[in-house]
Amino acid sequence: MSGIPKAQDRKKEICLHKLFMFVRSVTICRFRPVVALFVLWQDILIKISASYCGMNGENLCFIPFLLQSSEGNHHREILWIKLPKLANEPFMDKIYLRKVEEHMNETRIYADAFETTFANPKEMLDFLAERAKAATWIRKPTRSLRLVPISQEAECAGDTSVSDWEDILKDTEKNTQLALKVRGETYPVRDCAIKTILDRAGISGAGLRKLEKSNYAKVVNYCLKVAKGDALIKIADGKVSAVHGGDSHDYSILDMRAIFETTIQYLDSNFRGSSYMEGSGAFDHSIVSAMWELGGNQELLDTYRNALADHGMSDKVIAPAVRLTTSDVAASGANLYPMLLCDSGNRTINLGSPIKLAHTGGADLVQFMGNLRMLCSRYQDVVADMTRLMDIEIRNPLNCLKLVMKRIGIRKKLIHEVAEMFENQNGTDPCTAHDLYFAINEACFFAACEGMQGHGIISLEEQVTRALALNWKEYDVSGAIKW
Repeated sequence: MSGIPKAQDRKKEICLHKLFMFVRSVTICRFRPVVALFVLWQDILIKISASYCGMNGENLCFIPFLLQSSEGNHHREILWIKLPKLANEPFMDKIYLRKVEEHMNETRIYADAFETTFANPKEMLDFLAERAKAATWIRKPTRSLRLVPISQEAECAGDTSVSDWEDILKDTEKNTQLALKVRGETYPVRDCAIKTILDRAGISGAGLRKLEKSNYAKVVNYCLKVAKGDALIKIADGKVSAVHGGDSHDYSILDMRAIFETTIQYLDSNFRGSSYMEGSGAFDHSIVSAMWELGGNQELLDTYRNALADHGMSDKVIAPAVRLTTSDVAASGANLYPMLLCDSGNRTINLGSPIKLAHTGGADLVQFMGNLRMLCSRYQDVVADMTRLMDIEIRNPLNCLKLVMKRIGIRKKLIHEVAEMFENQNGTDPCTAHDLYFAINEACFFAACEGMQGHGIISLEEQVTRALALNWKEYDVSGAIKW
């Protein structure tokens, strides 16, 4: 790119808050696995982790985005996007920048850290069909399972005819360092399987993680020996991905491709103008998710928009949306999340109250279809919850914001970043709980800037929605607060 000046390779302290907030304002999708955003500003190369962005306008500078390819070969590509120059903007806050090493997204499908996104629904459905072909489900008595250090079983583990076998072992050594013995067969264990193995053993606790691997395996095996019932084991791409309860009343397998295909067909038939949000479809070994904009169904938000007008609040809502998440490793049920798209479509607000279908009790596609039929009524419920927040006046917004976020379990670093952003944008004047809830949703953006993706972001969003059920006035206190 010939017009781009070279960056100075040195540490700089610059006033950057407005620029950082502008970059935030054009984020479209938090789930597209972008390695980094490089902002070239006044001959300084600034690296910010971010998601796919785009904007039209004049008086522009170039920003390169390092993206994961959506062509199916999972290599990286560089996309240059034009954004308005901000050289004359006043800056309010200081952020210390340092030169950091580039982080590569994992592209080997067997790897624990593998993740990818999908440009369109067909690409997603085809990928899920391939994953189903690469997976095997076996049922064995739980007490017959044994966990062992992978270093002790490397020579006899799994299928050595697999072309990537040596690399699979190396990836396991780098992550769980464990294998599961299943009546004569030994399989490397993926990190997403650990929770389900511990659940089958009936054991938990932070102290387990402190044990050396051989002792860790011994403790778990003592519990597996006395466990009752069968285990339903998922083996995918060369590793054990989950060990579920295998009795008839336990885990129910819901085909992920069928779940997404059913959703696409239902939305096409019942929500006019619905459209898949490009890049929102995301897969890792823990969870699969995708979002659809329901732009042709604005009547779902009529009550909400009327309430905004009655309270004199600006209407930045673009459209209702829905996100579907599901998992084969007990990280999620087949869950539907009512969402809002705001600020030119570049911001998503989770409205809470997802429609959940757990993988238990004989769950099937018929039950999932019943949940899809509940979408319209669920929007009415969540919109009512959001409008109630507009009537809750908060006299001490910063204290309330911090205490609510602490109460719902948000990390302190994220709390400080959200509070700092809120103060810079809104000051300390009284506001409403509605204003604060929108601000708390920014925790997901800051977490994404730190590198959190996929399942982590979805779990954090669920944490954020817990704030909807709180008594906000309890946290509206003055004076210094203790942490």
